[in-house]
Amino acid sequence: MAVIQGSVSGNLAEVDATNRMKVNLSTAATPAQVGGVLLYSENDTGDALGTPLLRSPETDDDFRMRTAPESVFDSETINYTAQNTGKHIYRNTTMTNAWTATGLVTNNGNITTTTTGTSFSTYAEFPIIGAALLYAETEGSFSAQPTGSTTIEFGLFRPATTHPYAPADGISFRLTAAGMIGVINSNGTETQTGVFSWTYVNNQKYQFIISASERAVEFWIDGVLYSRLNTPAGQGQPCMSTSLPYAVRHAIVGGAAGAAFSFTLNDYTVSIGGPNIAQTASILGQRVYGSYQGLSGGTMGSLSTYPNSTTPTAATPNNTSLAANLPGGIGGQGIVNAQAGAATDLIFASTQVPAGTANIQGRRLVLRGVVVDAINTGVAVATTATVIQFSLAFGHTAVSMATAEAATTKAPRRVAMGYMAWPVGAAVGTPPTGGRLIADFGDAPIFINPGEFLALVGKFVVGTATASQTISFIWQPVYGWE
Repeated sequence: MAVIQGSVSGNLAEVDATNRMKVNLSTAATPAQVGGVLLYSENDTGDALGTPLLRSPETDDDFRMRTAPESVFDSETINYTAQNTGKHIYRNTTMTNAWTATGLVTNNGNITTTTTGTSFSTYAEFPIIGAALLYAETEGSFSAQPTGSTTIEFGLFRPATTHPYAPADGISFRLTAAGMIGVINSNGTETQTGVFSWTYVNNQKYQFIISASERAVEFWIDGVLYSRLNTPAGQGQPCMSTSLPYAVRHAIVGGAAGAAFSFTLNDYTVSIGGPNIAQTASILGQRVYGSYQGLSGGTMGSLSTYPNSTTPTAATPNNTSLAANLPGGIGGQGIVNAQAGAATDLIFASTQVPAGTANIQGRRLVLRGVVVDAINTGVAVATTATVIQFSLAFGHTAVSMATAEAATTKAPRRVAMGYMAWPVGAAVGTPPTGGRLIADFGDAPIFINPGEFLALVGKFVVGTATASQTISFIWQPVYGWE
């Protein structure tokens, strides 16, 4: 057995009780005397590529270790049964996709017909920024093993608008009969990895991650790095586009598919790591879920009550329900009949924050402000001035202002908005003497939970119930989703 003995001191090396050699690192103050011990992070064990991926952390001149925050730019879990037309584009040629509670299924009809296919992509696009990393994470599964004449592709790319929806530019995973590869595409010129030494189990869910910077792209599956492509010489970045949508395509080209085959997309997330992009949770919600539009699984399109090229019919508001023709969206327009002065709080507008279910995401509405504007309509103000006191009601679990606070119900919370007043003789089209009402909640926003209500409430403190006098109003909450 070999014995280690110091050539200078003549001392023998020692081991501990578990036969590990005892090593005492130098405490010398100069780098040359510290020795060759360096700090690395093992980002990948090398199971696929054969060599571990080691990277060293960085420390700045003031001894701070560099850390990289990550900002989410989009995220979607598909557990609902209709396309979110506010976020996604869907094109198809004969083949069809299906939105199901268990994901978006390409080729849901299991056809094998040649020259058919589908594409799914986001309206939003996501940038490659300097030294930052752009990540695209996909969770999904395949119904069968790779088959002839069939291509499944997903990642960050621009699909063509016609079959076979081939990427014009971008970065993607691509599965063909040969297996899975990684692709970078610069304005139609592709650079491909070799086929990954990766096999999958039918219908088993896997995590696929693309990590892209200006100088390189990495392709990861279930936490294992399968390939890295450097940006080709002469290119400033992997693809020509400076921003790309998230996309999925399924195409049958060059003959009938060898077998029925589909891909199920469960969810995707696009994020940027590196720069400290300041954002509140509600700003993040606007970015991910959409601005002033319906949430996935719920009502699509605008959530405000603004019928196109239509003037609403005048209505008489009440205290316990939203009268017909008054706005039931988050914002909108309406007309109310003038009322005699009374103590009754009248519901001018009311909306319910979508309640969460297994297939509909429940998001808190973050109310940052409200604008209310109005004009006198119908006829001029007659013998008595018109004065309306406005307030916001929120958090109640039923539309009625009389909803009681109890173990399973909540009464409306109230915030004063102010008064609008029209003097006697105010003509048709006259705004209130004090102008519009603006509530800015700034650093004290109002949070309204899924299933709860938000209402604009008006009280005619002075007025006459003149049959032909009306008040036309608009209201617009300033809000985001959390």
